[in-house]
Amino acid sequence: MILHTDILVIGAGGAGARAAIEAAMREPGLKITILNQGPIGKSGLTSMANGGMQWVEHPDDSPDFLFGDILRFGCFLNDQNLVEALTQEGPQRAQELIDWGAQMISFSRGSRGGSPSGQDKRPSYPRGHYIPGVTYMKALRNEMSRHANITVFEDVLTTRLITSDNRVTGAFVLSIRTGEYFIVAAKATLLASGGLGEIYPHSTNAPFGMHGHAAGMGYAMAYRAGAELIDMEMVQFTGNQLYPPWLLGNPELLCMMCGGQYINALGDEFIQQPQPRDVIQRSAYKEIKEGRGTERGGVFIDLTKSPLSSEEIEEQLKHSLAVEIAKERWELIKRMSVNDPDPKNWRIEFTPGGAHFFMGGVRIDEKCRTNLEGLFAAGEVSGGVHGANRMGGNAMVEIIVFGARAGRYAAEYAKGEKEVGFEDPSKQEYERLCSFFRDKGTPPKAIMDRIAAFMSEYVGVARRETDLKKALSELESVRADDLPKMRAPSGRCFNLGWIEAIQVPCMLDVAQMIIMSALHRTESRGAHFREDFPETKSEWLKHTRVIKKSDQMELGTTPVVITKLNPEGRI
Repeated sequence: MILHTDILVIGAGGAGARAAIEAAMREPGLKITILNQGPIGKSGLTSMANGGMQWVEHPDDSPDFLFGDILRFGCFLNDQNLVEALTQEGPQRAQELIDWGAQMISFSRGSRGGSPSGQDKRPSYPRGHYIPGVTYMKALRNEMSRHANITVFEDVLTTRLITSDNRVTGAFVLSIRTGEYFIVAAKATLLASGGLGEIYPHSTNAPFGMHGHAAGMGYAMAYRAGAELIDMEMVQFTGNQLYPPWLLGNPELLCMMCGGQYINALGDEFIQQPQPRDVIQRSAYKEIKEGRGTERGGVFIDLTKSPLSSEEIEEQLKHSLAVEIAKERWELIKRMSVNDPDPKNWRIEFTPGGAHFFMGGVRIDEKCRTNLEGLFAAGEVSGGVHGANRMGGNAMVEIIVFGARAGRYAAEYAKGEKEVGFEDPSKQEYERLCSFFRDKGTPPKAIMDRIAAFMSEYVGVARRETDLKKALSELESVRADDLPKMRAPSGRCFNLGWIEAIQVPCMLDVAQMIIMSALHRTESRGAHFREDFPETKSEWLKHTRVIKKSDQMELGTTPVVITKLNPEGRI
């Protein structure tokens, strides 16, 4: 079956939902089709996000100041045309979200948590706002429902972009509910499929092991179609909580909001806040590597040393958990906190290397266009906005700013295009997917675990050429030995084992892009730390570039777009 639409949106988190709304508002006569792997608003990463956002509001602040802060945090690897859009349009997009019903909770300004300031370590003005992901997505879903020209397909998996003469003309889609497939032919295709944290064993993208929505399929599909991807080595890590196993999410909030201290196993504070995430992760890694870690292989966030009282800490934590919206979360946290209800007595053990966010991705311009005609991208699957290190609070703004931009320009493109015919690849693609059914073999989850293990060991917070080559060797071994034996369990309706089997080859492609890009960049910059090349080099102020050529992964570089600032000052 072939369905015809004007605009196809793959992914309905914040970026995809906002793109569909924008396209529907601007061109009510166009047909817009959304494909989402689960129920919209109740699956994916946006709905799970704590919801911190940055935009200019202080009377003495300006978008130019925010622009400079983002470049410093990103080590100037950001494409400045994209940063300009982010800083200029963020307040308007956020206000629209609030007008549609999203609930904003003001950050508390009274916390005495946090330590020394510094232009290189924290934003130049307070810009924190808080729209929890659950209310963020509820507002977008409700707004989408108002537009009759938007058609939604939930519980579907997009497995392939269809191309014709270097143009993307649609996608192959598998129904998770029925196991049947269909084709969507589109004048414009918009990729908003989210991140790839699940290629690491610990990730904020997959709490409690709830896998399946951050396997990196969007990156792999774009790569296989011929799209250019940049900065694939830039993985932002955060602490992975070892003990107690609770629901807070990012343990760094215990320092940022509650005044906790980073303490090693000897009881010594090893870094003071505020610091960028990459600095914190490398410092914790160093403590553990040099023998000052715990028996579990971690270090501590110690709230006993906070200047705040128990009541003040509790108030800050309730705030970070949006207790106004989800009251039960705080009580659940307290019940899981080692039989001690007083947070002032908590010492939280964590280890560095939990995958949190991905700065690289499909390269876009300010109109969210890729190098492939007819293909647009927005959100975490795209690259160039955050450079080498994302500043906290910018992800949730990025998805609505560039979601709206992608929707606007995809609508303009689709309005002026005629429908393009293509050779239907559905028979071959479905046969490929069904080839994972066999009588015996290796479960896909076992292969996923092997990928995650070598990515964690060799391509984590600190990297070296010898380790990266070991990772590449492990990856090639998985391709040669495990992949041909991979077995999906029988059954085609809601068969999550089959979905995992489909995702595994994509995860291998993405892992290879990260490894090869990390090998290629022979310097340290932001989230990419090479122990064998610890310095940042001016000659490496350029993007790494990955593209598929003659069925091979080709590595290279491409210039960073610089419009206003460079590391030496204004230009």
